[in-house]
Amino acid sequence: MTNHERPGFLISRLAYLFRLRIEDLLADNNSELSAEESALLMVLVESGKPLRRGEFAGIMLRDKTTITRQLDGLVAKGLVRREPDPSDGRAFLIYPTSKGTRQINRLLPHAKALRQSLKRGLTAEEWAIGLKAMGQMKDNLIAMESKKDA
Repeated sequence: MTNHERPGFLISRLAYLFRLRIEDLLADNNSELSAEESALLMVLVESGKPLRRGEFAGIMLRDKTTITRQLDGLVAKGLVRREPDPSDGRAFLIYPTSKGTRQINRLLPHAKALRQSLKRGLTAEEWAIGLKAMGQMKDNLIAMESKKDA
């Protein structure tokens, strides 16, 4: 196995190339969003419910400080709003604004086309196996971090 065939290298290259395509998609559609902001907003809109900062941190695998900074940017752009969580006065729920929902709905067909391009040359079974394998690898790495913290 050569260095460029190793899983870490392939995963890194895939993530890098996918991010470049996301940035192209955003630029081609005159979006004011960064790749990170588009991911946060897409997660929020597609969830169909408001989310807490900690939920974003878990989904995005980012620390709460980074998520807060990114959410601040989305608030400043008028794409999301924060409201106190009625079940916990210390927490806030994040909602997409109508402007934020429109942005994502405008980008979704292009994002879906990008997702479809990833499947090119793969059978449905190969795609499913690839997703399952990547999910398991992610879970394995998270478990390693949990054991280290214990």
